[in-house]
Amino acid sequence: MKRSIQGSRRLAPGKRGGFTLLEMVISVTVIAVLAKMLILSSEASSTMTSVGNMEARMIRASEKAMDRIAWDLRMSGAQTLNGREYPYVFDNGAAADGFEAYAYVPAPMAAQPGEADFGIMRSIVLCMPSDLDGDGRPEIDADGDGVPELDGNGDGTPSDDPVDIAAWNPAEAMVHPESRLVWDFSDVAYKVRVGPTGENELVRLVSNGAEGTEVLARGVERIQFDTPASAGFTIPTGSIRVRLFFRVADEEGHIYRSRREVIVRPRNS
Repeated sequence: MKRSIQGSRRLAPGKRGGFTLLEMVISVTVIAVLAKMLILSSEASSTMTSVGNMEARMIRASEKAMDRIAWDLRMSGAQTLNGREYPYVFDNGAAADGFEAYAYVPAPMAAQPGEADFGIMRSIVLCMPSDLDGDGRPEIDADGDGVPELDGNGDGTPSDDPVDIAAWNPAEAMVHPESRLVWDFSDVAYKVRVGPTGENELVRLVSNGAEGTEVLARGVERIQFDTPASAGFTIPTGSIRVRLFFRVADEEGHIYRSRREVIVRPRNS
């Protein structure tokens, strides 16, 4: 009679029927560690992307604003119009010397003493050359008769014929006696104020806002215009230096900063 082997099967040498409890614990631990590393890596990547986006936005905003400012400065000049000396710089909104109407309350600064973006809020008022015929070029009195040559009829040939100079009004612009350039009485000012949303914004005002206000950038901590005199003669004579500071906080309170600086020489300096 054959002996039954049911219930007495054994595994071949070197083979096992499953994982031991210790192996399972180790496996779960390794998986948990890997998962945590993946999560941390994902969070770090997300943070870096957020930081990169914030910095990129500030760089784009600062470049756009500075390009506009530099254009105005290059077009402007040192002139006396209506008894006022241009360019005029004033600190912390306290305008004087015939520019009292330009006084304002500057936007509050978050920077503290000792931080790189802490300092004076220095604004500016510029006089600008006239472009009455809208051809993108300043007018000039080429023949010195006190009347500028314009291209009012758009034929490409400036003259002081009535059809070309219909837009000319001596009460709104002045011919400089030496350069013969025509300077507009509508000036341009730059200020940093609190916007409707409570965020600091850099604005460009024509005739102190009476002829237009343009928001150039938001998140601006401060702006500082310097003439050679206000800069302690550390910049070239006849030039203007602009320092533009951005300071933005994200939802978690992290601070992001950006700074740009240019030195520009106005056209008649």
